[in-house]
Amino acid sequence: MRTTLDLPDEVLRRAKIAAVERGTTLREIVRQALTHELGLADEAPTPRKRTAFPIFDSKAPRSLVLGAADFSILEFEEDARRHGLGS
Repeated sequence: MRTTLDLPDEVLRRAKIAAVERGTTLREIVRQALTHELGLADEAPTPRKRTAFPIFDSKAPRSLVLGAADFSILEFEEDARRHGLGS
């Protein structure tokens, strides 16, 4: 069922961030929150979303060697990109 909600800007912003961090949708965040608030949490289990492995570009395919520092940098860049902070 579709409906329209009027939410304060900060609530909507935090909900969108939570959705990105959890790898889900805003719709699912709202559904979970309402289910929890109405005490229906036991009746509607949330399906878990599969985690995708990251894909990295390489100048020499099949010869990509990454260390812990490389992963740290890549994770930081990905987080920045997801939250619109640039890198």
